[in-house]
Amino acid sequence: MGEQREMPDLEPRVKVCRTPLAYGSAQLLGFAELVIGGVFVIRDIRILKVAKEGAESVFVAFPSRRWSGEEKKYYDVAFPITSESYRVATTAILKAFEEAAAKA
Repeated sequence: MGEQREMPDLEPRVKVCRTPLAYGSAQLLGFAELVIGGVFVIRDIRILKVAKEGAESVFVAFPSRRWSGEEKKYYDVAFPITSESYRVATTAILKAFEEAAAKA
């Protein structure tokens, strides 16, 4: 597990919401799918904006499911395993979102 692996090519595809939707305490700005190495895809990635302490931030939420039998408990379905892969994936998704939002 300690060996260094090469990061596969990531191809984000983004759909921007024309009108941001309320999503709990956040605003849903869009959806993304992430094609990994041209052979695997993760869908239902949400791009959200949250306002905390007067500052707004945009972040990526990978797919999750509600834990059966317990309220407000969720578990991740698909997600980057390492902090480096998380950083690379979220950076690629947010860049693609910014480009798509500029065109919309």
